[in-house]
Amino acid sequence: MDLKKMLTRQRTFSDLFYDSNVLTEAERIEKHKTLCLAMHSELSQLADSVHYREHRPGVSPTREQNILFETIDIYRYCLSVLNLWGFSAEEAVSAFESRDAHLHSRAQKNIGCWDGRPMVVVDVDDVLARFRQNFYSWVNERYDVLLDPMSEAYYFGQTVGGKSGDQILSEFINEGNLRTLDVCENVRLGLKRLRAAGYWIHILTARPVEELKCLYETHDWLTNHVREFDSAAFHSEKYLWLAATRPYLEGKVVCAIDDSPKHAAEFAQHGVKTLLPKFTYNKSVWENNNIVPFDWENDDIKTIIDRIAAGG
Repeated sequence: MDLKKMLTRQRTFSDLFYDSNVLTEAERIEKHKTLCLAMHSELSQLADSVHYREHRPGVSPTREQNILFETIDIYRYCLSVLNLWGFSAEEAVSAFESRDAHLHSRAQKNIGCWDGRPMVVVDVDDVLARFRQNFYSWVNERYDVLLDPMSEAYYFGQTVGGKSGDQILSEFINEGNLRTLDVCENVRLGLKRLRAAGYWIHILTARPVEELKCLYETHDWLTNHVREFDSAAFHSEKYLWLAATRPYLEGKVVCAIDDSPKHAAEFAQHGVKTLLPKFTYNKSVWENNNIVPFDWENDDIKTIIDRIAAGG
């Protein structure tokens, strides 16, 4: 039985007691709490399937079949929660894949594994990922408008279809579009060459780490579409994060690559050479000290970074 069939069977059972399709938001929240509390009870019974109370004189036997069936009860409550909030089997599988990518990336590609190699710090959106192009294309198609992705505004602030920029962005993310962003092949291939030459590639994005869908799907995208990196981190204040790392403290950060005028300017202000893809929205910092504007579609970033590493 696949996940889709399991969700259907669980919904058939749940329908004997309530119809999630007609619940108000407040009623759905109350049902969510009830399901979670019931699941907590099943977790306690799962724990009781083995001996763990060391303060008791007797040793209770391990009940292996109870372990199996209590686990199934917990799983069925999980299915009920998914049904309650209207998640499909496809969304659940996608979430599992993204979380799996995040767990493997966190275990195998983290800054704690840094081995002393010279480090290059690389942004995601509009450095590796063609975020603006994909996002604006999606907005234009979805809302039948003609917005220019090369506008001079860094943040998307337009009101479209009666929705704010933040609402539009959330809609774009909630539909899973972070998993399918196009890659800037010139930058990805440049990172591949840099790694082969002995550089440590660290991904540093300001995407919100507290938004789990964003966090997990970013790791999913990096794992499946980029691959050419050694560690990754999320932080809204990039320079402050970098300044506390061993590579920075040991003078091993060669440069950063970032499109944001704010982050690029802060890196550069503190002596970190920063490659800046030339876009209309970051013209204000092109002439700053330690800023190196470049054509992200055509310029050879390895040649530029080798020159920086050599003191040029």
